[in-house]
Amino acid sequence: MPDGRWVTTHRLPFEGVTIFDPSGVEVLDFATPEVANPRDVVVFADGTIGVVDSQEGVDYYTPLGVHVGSISIAGTFLFGAALDANEELWVCGLVTDTIAHVTRDGTLLGSIATGDDPADLDFAPDGTLWVLIRTTGEVRNYTRDGALLSSFSTPTGSSASGIGVASDGTLWVTGWNSTELRHYDSTGALLGTIGVPSSSVFLTVRKGTIGSRYCSPAVPNSTGLPGRLTVAGSSAAAVNDVTLLAEDLPPGEFGYFLVGSNQGQAMPPGSQGVICLVCGFHGCGGIGRYNQGGSIILGPTGSLTIDLTSLPLSPPVAVVAGDVWNFQCWYRDLGSSNFTDAVSVLFH
Repeated sequence: MPDGRWVTTHRLPFEGVTIFDPSGVEVLDFATPEVANPRDVVVFADGTIGVVDSQEGVDYYTPLGVHVGSISIAGTFLFGAALDANEELWVCGLVTDTIAHVTRDGTLLGSIATGDDPADLDFAPDGTLWVLIRTTGEVRNYTRDGALLSSFSTPTGSSASGIGVASDGTLWVTGWNSTELRHYDSTGALLGTIGVPSSSVFLTVRKGTIGSRYCSPAVPNSTGLPGRLTVAGSSAAAVNDVTLLAEDLPPGEFGYFLVGSNQGQAMPPGSQGVICLVCGFHGCGGIGRYNQGGSIILGPTGSLTIDLTSLPLSPPVAVVAGDVWNFQCWYRDLGSSNFTDAVSVLFH
């Protein structure tokens, strides 16, 4: 989820969804009576949870478990699913041997015919799809328009069910009856295995956090808590996979992320908090603001995946290996404003 929590579906003792905090502690479990046969799950940037119903499509729930709608997807035995960078859905159809590409409201944008049972899929940092074939355990790399780029075999065989792509482009694969996760590079070379205590089905690889926290803790806001910033993804500039996450903000208050080339501390007039970025090697244009359109966030949590090839400075700047960039979030708070703590990232 955008706030770092984990989401999974279950079928026993009832069809439902369980949410865990980042440390693995269960924080919520709710029933999904609208879903006859829950399979994979996706989470949108606004926190909406999409649960795949193998016979119908995808049902949507709030993070508190309130059903807020559904979409239908043609096909039988829908299985694994993933969201792309545009928050469009890609859903595997086992019996139809296709992957459906649909918008959040269910509009069909296209499909990929795999010729075999696609069990699960995930997106590589370059935007291509990695697909796991259930009947053979084969892993395939497709373009978004369905062109096959490469493939390799795995020993998961007819129980193949879950694939996840890490931010460095490596792959994790598991099977329905498997008690291990297998780690591969993009050529199919086995990098290692991890044993798990029980068989696993679908698989998502969470982005790891990067950078060093400073100016922490921040000044507490009206909730009594200090706002907190986390940077997740890859510190490899060429991978271009970085997501900013702000937590513990006042509910309903808006804010936006900042990026700067130098660290420092100042308390702007009218603010309760401290900005930890100062004019740097790009001059005073060296503090950028993600304050346009869909970049604005609302408390209590908000996230944004940023483009390292165009930081919002004046003029825009591309991150290159060796750069150090600092991130923070500014937000409104009961007529005043405040800041989260900050994170500094050395890119390589």
